Amino acid sequence: MLGRLFLHSPKRYIVGVIIAIVLVIVCLIVKGTEYSINFVDAFSVAGAVVFFIGLLQLASFYGAFEIFGYSASSFRGKERRYKDYYEYQKAKELKRSQSELVYIPFIVVGAVFFVIGMILNAALL
Repeated sequence: MLGRLFLHSPKRYIVGVIIAIVLVIVCLIVKGTEYSINFVDAFSVAGAVVFFIGLLQLASFYGAFEIFGYSASSFRGKERRYKDYYEYQKAKELKRSQSELVYIPFIVVGAVFFVIGMILNAALL
């Protein structure tokens, strides 16, 4: 269970870390580095953004935007692959059950960066 939950392609973790580091650098460039609280803000903002990217992927993974894919596939003009939206949804559900949880690395990386920001905040108090 834990293997399926956390052990994914290292590429997704690397991408999440790169996005977070870029956001930390951008926040520090915008706010400056003369105050320690700016580091707290940078890590907290980067963590929150990457975490919410993961949550958006979670919503997409579990079918929040499937209606858009179905409607686009039904406008192609050729014969339909699926009879109706219910059949399309069941096919996607089967495919989803066999794939890995692609959103977990972004949620984990976002949570880690946010916790780093909170630790820095506690250290400043």
